[in-house]
Amino acid sequence: MNARQRYIALKARLVAERGTRCGVCGAPAIHPHHIIPVAETSIHAELVYEPANIMILCEDCHCLMHPNKRMYPWRAIRIARSRALGQ
Repeated sequence: MNARQRYIALKARLVAERGTRCGVCGAPAIHPHHIIPVAETSIHAELVYEPANIMILCEDCHCLMHPNKRMYPWRAIRIARSRALGQ
């Protein structure tokens, strides 16, 4: 199994184990987020595949975790999160 296949299998396993709810806000989620960033460890580090280093997040919360890479208006994120949570 190559690195990409291994990562896809890990993501599927984490979603199956943890469900499809954001670990931050509870909205529907499928995005894996590394607590210790891959940029700090390198893509080849075993920490990339460590389940304890990965959170499942919704797209909005994942964007908030990467403020310099993904630019979304804060108001739109808050509205989308409220809708997803039925508030």
